Amino acid sequence: MLHSTQLHTWIKPLGILLALFCLSSTHAQDTAPENPEPTATSILDAYPLPQSGYKRHVIHLPIGNYENDLKIELLAGKVQEVDCNPSHFVGTIEEKILEGWGYNYYELSNLKGPISTKMACPDEQLNLKFVPVQSNGSLLQYNSNLPVVVYLPDGLELRWRTWVATPYNTAFSE
Repeated sequence: MLHSTQLHTWIKPLGILLALFCLSSTHAQDTAPENPEPTATSILDAYPLPQSGYKRHVIHLPIGNYENDLKIELLAGKVQEVDCNPSHFVGTIEEKILEGWGYNYYELSNLKGPISTKMACPDEQLNLKFVPVQSNGSLLQYNSNLPVVVYLPDGLELRWRTWVATPYNTAFSE
């Protein structure tokens, strides 16, 4: 005979399985919805075509848990041969608003470089390395509902990574 504590440990998993079975057995609608969601291609059609000398890069972010605690960092750059000195490009990422839609897109301008230190390298060997563009405005709010559209000069590639916020801490006053 099951004790009441053993019975309670089985009720919750059984309820979850029953709910999953009911949700998985629902049927799709036979008719299309009246207001279909815009597709990725129709949203991208609203963005301007790249200027000559530029390419459009698009990031479709996955749906994240607690997106208010997430940021996306844009890393534009180029793979090239470098020596032992740290090197980078310098540029400005400008946020622009798509008129009539209110969507944001980003454009890298004022690109200079590569810039590096001039220390003597012991072996003078060149290696292929990703040389990033250091700029302001490369840390953006995470939003999986819209694509992140970035216009970069030809020859640059776009890499990105996600940052997760830690819980808030309170600073004590002294």
